[in-house]
Amino acid sequence: MVLKRLKGADILFYLVITYVMVAGSWWSYLLYIKNSDALNAKKEVLWLQMKEQGITDRQVYLESAEYTRLIEQYGRQKWMIFGESSVLLILIVLGIWRIAQSRQKELALAEQQRNFLLSITHELKSPIAVIKLTLDTFNKRTLTAEQSKMLTTNALADTDRLNKLVEDLLLAARVDGGYQYTFESLDLGLLLQKCIKIAAPKYSGTIEFNNNVGDATLNRGDQTTLSSVFLNIIENAIKYAPNTSKIIISLMQNKENTYCVEISDFGPGISKLERENIFEKFYRIGNEDTRKTKGTGLGLYIVKQIVKAHKGNVSIKSNQPTGSIFTISLPKA
Repeated sequence: MVLKRLKGADILFYLVITYVMVAGSWWSYLLYIKNSDALNAKKEVLWLQMKEQGITDRQVYLESAEYTRLIEQYGRQKWMIFGESSVLLILIVLGIWRIAQSRQKELALAEQQRNFLLSITHELKSPIAVIKLTLDTFNKRTLTAEQSKMLTTNALADTDRLNKLVEDLLLAARVDGGYQYTFESLDLGLLLQKCIKIAAPKYSGTIEFNNNVGDATLNRGDQTTLSSVFLNIIENAIKYAPNTSKIIISLMQNKENTYCVEISDFGPGISKLERENIFEKFYRIGNEDTRKTKGTGLGLYIVKQIVKAHKGNVSIKSNQPTGSIFTISLPKA
């Protein structure tokens, strides 16, 4: 409904702009015609005046100072009409371009918000339904120990999923609204190992960790939010590359005062066009109506905001032969 209203507003906007441009061009043409008519009338009046003075030589008339001044005066007016019309046209075109950009962003944001509402509805309803069904089953049936364990495991997994969703929503709101980071000295290698330990049970393959630095002490880091950064990217790799055998995490020091963390997967990868947008709020790859993967489009947005708060940078590039490599650069101090 929102998109339909936006499209209707767009049509009306472009109709108004078209009318303004046509009307501006028409009035410019009329001014040019009026200027030409006025010049011709003045030339006739001047010629009659010179005839009354006894000058009948047309060449003398054309070379007279009065005729020259008249031509110069109306010539300046003609170029003034051309100049002002051109400036008006250029300003209108620039205005259309800027407004069109804003409208495109508005449409994209509306689509992202729609996708977010669809995904958040699904992400909330699915685990709640599973937990409710599990409790109903416990309430109505007598189960074996094995059945109870399986249902309990599934319910706990969905509880964790709900908890993660709530944490992402709260964290996204907090990083937008001025989150108070607790900066302290921390061991980046140890933090990565803890994150790998949390994520590993969710992955059927292996997570390989290469520490090429040894003692990687980050002088100013917020342990809670940086853990969220690494877990988000590792869990993304698990989600989008579930059938691959390995995820590689490398800790390096690419500059004297900068640590670099690379998280590589061997999944299907992300197209160049998508890579330019994945760190935007609510953005998710593909269509929300047909998407099978879970998520809200907040994870990588949160990652970018947290890394930015640490004066660092996050980027993505293609892995070879397939997959993606997320690179997080963090200054030591």
